[in-house]
Amino acid sequence: APDMQIRALSGEPLGVEVLGANLRTATAEDVERMVDAMHRTGRGVLVVRDQHLAPTDCERACAMLAPHFVAQQPYTRWPGQSKPIPGCPHLALLGNYRAREDNEFGMDVVKGEVIGEYKPAKQNLEEWHTDGSFLPNPKVAIALYAPQLDDALPPEGGETRFASCTAAFESLAREEQEKLRGLCSVHSWEKFMRLLESRDPGRQKVTAEQIAEKPPQLWPVVRTHPVTKAESLYINPKNTAAVVDKATGEPIPEEDSRRLVDRLAEAVVGDGLPGNSKVYAHRWKKGDFVIWDNRVLLHAASPFDAQKYQRLLFRMEFKGEPVLGPSTP
Repeated sequence: APDMQIRALSGEPLGVEVLGANLRTATAEDVERMVDAMHRTGRGVLVVRDQHLAPTDCERACAMLAPHFVAQQPYTRWPGQSKPIPGCPHLALLGNYRAREDNEFGMDVVKGEVIGEYKPAKQNLEEWHTDGSFLPNPKVAIALYAPQLDDALPPEGGETRFASCTAAFESLAREEQEKLRGLCSVHSWEKFMRLLESRDPGRQKVTAEQIAEKPPQLWPVVRTHPVTKAESLYINPKNTAAVVDKATGEPIPEEDSRRLVDRLAEAVVGDGLPGNSKVYAHRWKKGDFVIWDNRVLLHAASPFDAQKYQRLLFRMEFKGEPVLGPSTP
């Protein structure tokens, strides 16, 4: 696009924004420029402003991005998630937004029904996470889009916060980096789902059968990015069940494990609040399309007054790939 501008987000520790682009008509070359800037300058966060996308346009935009992030991930619903949108097999909805008409977006919904997955957020360290680390191939990237609807974003709160696991690893002393290269951690879907259930008593509970289908995964605490070759921390405050010494295969004591994960999370996010020098807090505007590299970031939703405001985002994921360990074993 001749008018397309890509620039670093002013005054922020990470992120690039794209102005003057149209994801409905973007070329492969446009997309390549965006993704290159996202890796090179944005530390994994790309914000495309002022988009006018129907659900099917989101599907097409993500199909254009997919070659850079393995492939699109089909949406397979689990307890508490949104109903599917016909004709959009990769798209889910987030938020407490209530349908304004029957069959809104072509969905099997009635007026007044909450049509997104609503997860009440908390302002604590445990809110920070990387998506799908409990899967055999954790997701490579996630995209969110704020549709052009009035009163579907809270005017206060509700930001999506990001912090760089690469910057955090680079900030550590060399001796600590070396020590961390010798550790792995256990990522548990069950722990994650029980946390969500504890916050929302009305949420549908996962069954023993569903838990058995998603066994815990063991990943290196330091991973290498396949494109940039940079090392970063790979931790998940929301679902880490244990930390394991690679050399012995033995877990370190539970209390030490929890303290280590918390300390490393603080190295990534600081206090985690908007305005912190480690955190980019994305304040949503209508038409924002945001994609982030899930391999190198922690992210967290910010709380908002759900009695007062509604929030709706379209959510799309990209498939997983094996986690590469440290580049210097």
